[in-house]
Amino acid sequence: MPSITPEQLNAQLDAAQWPRFHALVQRSDQAIIELEVPDDLRYFAGHFPQQAVLPGVVQVHWVGELAARLFAVGAFTELKSLKFNSMVLPNTWLRLTLDFHAEKSQLKFSYATQEQYFSSGVLVFKSGDRQ
Repeated sequence: MPSITPEQLNAQLDAAQWPRFHALVQRSDQAIIELEVPDDLRYFAGHFPQQAVLPGVVQVHWVGELAARLFAVGAFTELKSLKFNSMVLPNTWLRLTLDFHAEKSQLKFSYATQEQYFSSGVLVFKSGDRQ
């Protein structure tokens, strides 16, 4: 299993397209990541004029890319049980929880704070697609 720090993630990923990572606790089948969604992300431009909102597709993209880095899986093939409960606004701090089930080639995720859930779902990877 690859091991990576929040500082390494921040250095490796484009700050205009990624949140700022502040903490990461990783086990073989789970990662809990504390992150900040800064107001200068390019995804906020024009989405929407009255109130900037982080697109759901970006949230899913981040999960897929982080799964590849943290659990050495390939591209996901299916998205299940996707729910958006609250809008992610600029300058929001979140806890992203990733639970990887290798036997099912599935990754359950949720973006939340102690007060509320923002989004959750399950990414399914091609069986045996670990890198």
